[in-house]
Amino acid sequence: MDSNQLQRMRSYLDNTQMTVTMAYYSKVGPNWRSINELPDVNRLYYIREGEGWIRLRDRLYHPKPGQLLLLPAGMRLSFGRLGDNGFGKYWCHFTETVGDVNLFQMLELPHCIDVRDEAGLEKQFQDLIGLYNNPSLTAPLRIKSVLLDIVSGYMEEVLERERGLRLAPMSETGKINTVLYYVDEHLQERITVEELARLVHFHPNYFMQYFKTMLGLSPIAYINRKRMDKAKELLSSTEWTVTDVAEKVGLELYYFSRVFKKQTGLSPSEYRKQFARRGPAAEGMSGGETS
Repeated sequence: MDSNQLQRMRSYLDNTQMTVTMAYYSKVGPNWRSINELPDVNRLYYIREGEGWIRLRDRLYHPKPGQLLLLPAGMRLSFGRLGDNGFGKYWCHFTETVGDVNLFQMLELPHCIDVRDEAGLEKQFQDLIGLYNNPSLTAPLRIKSVLLDIVSGYMEEVLERERGLRLAPMSETGKINTVLYYVDEHLQERITVEELARLVHFHPNYFMQYFKTMLGLSPIAYINRKRMDKAKELLSSTEWTVTDVAEKVGLELYYFSRVFKKQTGLSPSEYRKQFARRGPAAEGMSGGETS
């Protein structure tokens, strides 16, 4: 995976919105069956006992205990039980979107993996189910935290086994990918909403709405955040002056310093003092401590 694609994927994940709609453990009976369903939520099935079958699009799976399945919304789904033994699984239904687009339609992921830490994942699902039925004020936040851990673990397993993820070839991501790649390549220059809109043949007003729908923030806010990320990298890894860094990210010094402090809580010089890489000995230090 090249660095630009990695940054675009990170941008999507950074702007993902997630909601759990159901979470349970079920041992299904013989009537557990559906043909050509088109679900509007994502599903996670963690198989613990018995036998069943699942067809997603045109691929047939016979999941077994110890496997985790990710079944994205908007994909034709059929399923049923096999044999006389119950088919037992932890499961949850959830949405995970970037703007109006389902995250799992944007990324190419396998739909079934073998779980390495079965006891650990079982504990996570038990926690998720307990929180789903918990009426406390903070339960919704903890639910998202547990589900994020499960989904992150799934993606990390894929990264380790398949050496990378890919963006799915779909029209929604094709246009925004064009824009994000252009931003990455032109951070040092003045970038306007009008020129970004021209890249994808949109009217500027529509483009601003489209961009915010996809990434959850305005084009200018996104560009400034990317510039600040680049500035933090340069301040911590080079000896360039603050003026040089401002120039490298395409901003006048005064405006750069103001935006940088607004986003980080530190001036560029203060950030450098705290986080500059001074060699191997500095890597283990936290905050602004120095020897």
